[in-house]
Amino acid sequence: MSSPQRSMIAKVDSALTRCLCVLIVWLISASIWLLGLLSLSDLTMRIFAYGEGWSDVSWAELSFMVIFAVLLWRHTYYCRYFAIGIWKGMGRLLAFQGTLACMGLVIAVFTVDVEQHLGASVGLLETGADPALELGELGFILLALYLAAPTSVAKRLSHSPVSNVESAHTTAEKEFTV
Repeated sequence: MSSPQRSMIAKVDSALTRCLCVLIVWLISASIWLLGLLSLSDLTMRIFAYGEGWSDVSWAELSFMVIFAVLLWRHTYYCRYFAIGIWKGMGRLLAFQGTLACMGLVIAVFTVDVEQHLGASVGLLETGADPALELGELGFILLALYLAAPTSVAKRLSHSPVSNVESAHTTAEKEFTV
């Protein structure tokens, strides 16, 4: 039984829906990558906040930079080992940084909302720097960098055309062509 032919309006509607879905997915991915890039670029301003150079860096920030360098080396090593490529590896890194930054923003907004509804002061709106909060933020950046490293070879979603052509031949045809 054959399916009925779709009208031109249905085809245009389907194509428009598909285009809008691709556009929305692309915008979400670009926003997450941009948020990851902004969180990493904000890192230097956070560490060198007072403009005093290396004398401004605390022991916690110095150890963070060492661990960050080791985890960045681990990430690039695994990207080369699993043949991910530099751009996909960077995309993974920015996506994980952006996702954790987005989660942090959601938690901050939720905390401020609860603070305003209950009238209790959590202190999130204060402008003073909290060392525990800063260490937590640096820890989440290290966690995102640790999680961004690939752990296995990426699987392709579609079969290669060569395997489809080879499976179409019978055993006798394969022996004849060899």
